[in-house]
Amino acid sequence: MIDIRSALVDRAEGVASRNPDLVVRYSIYTDDVSEWGILSILNEDERVVGLEFIETDDSWKRPGAVKDYTNAAAEGYPVAVVVPDESFMAFRRSAIERGGTGFSTYLFSDLGLRTMIRA
Repeated sequence: MIDIRSALVDRAEGVASRNPDLVVRYSIYTDDVSEWGILSILNEDERVVGLEFIETDDSWKRPGAVKDYTNAAAEGYPVAVVVPDESFMAFRRSAIERGGTGFSTYLFSDLGLRTMIRA
């Protein structure tokens, strides 16, 4: 399983280093099967200006995942979903089948994230 904490820390540091005016926070979520994270990107007034869902090789398969992305986008937030490279095609196919709209998809490699395995 991917070490989601390392991926979130790497991404948060990358976003903050490119734009020091932004505040970046992350949360880790778990269910019976997997864990995933959400990166909240805030402006200097602490208002959300973007959300990134950082998924593992299996967390994007949870039943409500695509609905979560779509709902966040419908609330007006720019939403990105970041998936491991090897999951991209299956993720896109599943997101389309489940009616996902309004969000962008990125690969871990697109953002320079490492897919470290949790020990």
